[in-house]
Amino acid sequence: MGKKETKDKKPAQFKKIYELLSKYTQVIIVGLANVGSKQVQDIRRILSKKNALLVIGKNTLFKKVLATRVQELPKEHEYYDELVKFGSAIKELDALKNSVAGKIGFIFTDTPVFDLKPIIEENKVETPARVGAVAPVDVVIPPGPTGMDPASIQFFHALQIPTKIEKGQIQITKDFVVLKTGQKVGQSQAVLLQKLGKKPFLYGMEVLACYDNGSILNKQQVSVNLNDIVMKFQQNVRNVSAISLANGWVNESSAPYLLANAFKDLAAIGLQSGFIFDQIKQSSAPTTSAPVAAKVEAKPVAQQAPAKVEEPEEDVDMGGLFD
Repeated sequence: MGKKETKDKKPAQFKKIYELLSKYTQVIIVGLANVGSKQVQDIRRILSKKNALLVIGKNTLFKKVLATRVQELPKEHEYYDELVKFGSAIKELDALKNSVAGKIGFIFTDTPVFDLKPIIEENKVETPARVGAVAPVDVVIPPGPTGMDPASIQFFHALQIPTKIEKGQIQITKDFVVLKTGQKVGQSQAVLLQKLGKKPFLYGMEVLACYDNGSILNKQQVSVNLNDIVMKFQQNVRNVSAISLANGWVNESSAPYLLANAFKDLAAIGLQSGFIFDQIKQSSAPTTSAPVAAKVEAKPVAQQAPAKVEEPEEDVDMGGLFD
């Protein structure tokens, strides 16, 4: 009965994914390794408030829809009458095919991935170390009491963990490395961590890539902080202005400051000579000041700075759609 129900859902799932690929220009690919169903539902609710839809399903179905969407829809297609309204082929979607692999989900949205990434990845859950799992981080037990009675001391000795008996309980005497990053969890390690009540791993969704209107942004690119880029750009513009002023170069970054400095020179001459022209009356002082050339890292350039330069002011689970 279950297989028949799944089979009956496939046409609706195919059409829905086809529609989403037609509607959105951005698809975020997220990793779901060790992510529980409750986490999925929680993040799905959060994303819905950000105009984003999380779709989790079989990669084979997604690839099938993708292969159909990048080509013109033939009239003999079984869903032609329902899909033709979504327009002609979107060939750029072919860039997505190499990202459809492993345990992943797809987030369809027009909200920039840089805004959604922190929201997607902040929802993490503490998880016990299960046998066979790969440790994402080093797991170290610090010195201190274990809360276990001396009857369990042989277990610690078998694992070569330095211990002593103090105040009627086992105490670990120095740091003990249980697991290193990338190491598989064994039976004894899982039991030890369970006995100590440790849940050493944090699991949650991870943004792996993003399709954006024909381009694929990889994991490193979607991790870029846009505010840092803007700040670095602004700093470089100031550096260009300072270097240009120091060398007398006229360009888009230095011209406003050169004009402002020239006006101040004329205003000073006018005030000293008693010749007050209209611009002096309209503005008692220029509002724009030039960046200090001395701030440029190249010292020889800074030494040539003109005296007038000044500092400026600075099975598809479609989130309830099908199940």
